[in-house]
Amino acid sequence: MENYSVWADLLHTFRMMSDSVKVLLIYMPGVFALSFAALYLYHLRQHVRPARQEPQPYTILPPEKPAPREHLHPRVETMRNLDSSIRNVERVTGNEGPRC
Repeated sequence: MENYSVWADLLHTFRMMSDSVKVLLIYMPGVFALSFAALYLYHLRQHVRPARQEPQPYTILPPEKPAPREHLHPRVETMRNLDSSIRNVERVTGNEGPRC
C-alpha cells in the first residue's frame, strides 16, 4: 500500500475548488480576526466609559513665553522687539497703524 498524505490530499482538494471558494478560504480568517478585534474593542469601550467633561468653549490660555534659559533665534527676538516697538509708538501717538 502506498503512503497516504493528508496534506497532499488537502492541497489537491484546494486546487480543484472554484476560484471564489479559494478566495473565501484565504480571506475569511483575516476578516474573522479583524471582526473579532473590533467587537472586542467595542465591548471594552461600552463597559469602561471615560468620565465626561463639559466642554469649555472660551478657555483663555496663558501667553506663550519662552523658558528662562531658552535661547531664541536672533530673527525671532528681532521680530518680537519690532512688534513691541510698534505697539509703543502706536500707544504714544494714539494711532492704530495703517488701515487697509
